[in-house]
Amino acid sequence: MTNRTGHSKGVRGTGPVAPRALRVVLPIVLVALSWAGPRAGRGDEPELPDSSTFTHSSPKLDTLPALSAPFKAGESLRFSVQYGFIHAGSAWLEVPEVADWNGHPSWRLVARAESNGFFDRMYKVRNRIESLWDREARFSWRYFEDRHEGKFTANDTMVFEPDSLRMRYKNGQSYPVSGPVQDALSSFYMTRFQALPIGGTITFEYHASRKTAPMEVRVLGRESVKTPAGRFNCVVVEPLLKAGGIFKNKGRLVIWLTDDERRMPVLMKSKVKIGSVKVVLQEVTAGGG
Repeated sequence: MTNRTGHSKGVRGTGPVAPRALRVVLPIVLVALSWAGPRAGRGDEPELPDSSTFTHSSPKLDTLPALSAPFKAGESLRFSVQYGFIHAGSAWLEVPEVADWNGHPSWRLVARAESNGFFDRMYKVRNRIESLWDREARFSWRYFEDRHEGKFTANDTMVFEPDSLRMRYKNGQSYPVSGPVQDALSSFYMTRFQALPIGGTITFEYHASRKTAPMEVRVLGRESVKTPAGRFNCVVVEPLLKAGGIFKNKGRLVIWLTDDERRMPVLMKSKVKIGSVKVVLQEVTAGGG
């Protein structure tokens, strides 16, 4: 959902594997952080877990309750981005503040990713997306993305117009929606609030790339994981887009959320064409507003 203002092929395919991998890995980190459909892997990496990997009881007997306040203003989560054994860069999920949008108090949600100093010399990546998300009704008012990948740059904005029930983009085009919807970033935060039935699914309406489609989140099971930020008991979820939706569902994205009052993401795994990507929590600032 971008308007291109520049373009470059970046690092050519004849270069070293690590630089070639970077132009794929870092851009999809925001994909992982914002739940947009992951790209397909080669098919020879270990399979990501599915519901059969975990033990769980009937969804009716084992459901994580809905939460009223899983995060506060000031929350910041810092992640490392790993391509195989290579540390490719860093990523952040942040809730800097509650902002005003036409009289509506709204969370400002931010996801950003950047290559590290070593890779900057070969293929610099600085990607950022933001969402203004209604604090009470929990829907997207405004979504913005800004991508800088090598010499390629792109940015776009979409704004919800409640009177006409349309999403209006930066170029002036608008597209109908049935009502308030989630965007690529707010979808993740919406899931942190929801009751999560182990072995079941939750669904909500999602808009991106000028289309609206159901977003289904499968709740795969429970697992304990260890990260540099600590060891956490987690619930494991997988976001999906139904056939005919915004993205073709190629590959998979699996996310570990803490099984507590915060539903904090601590681990994400996905695949790209030339390998697997892992996003691992390094540091937590809880926030307090």
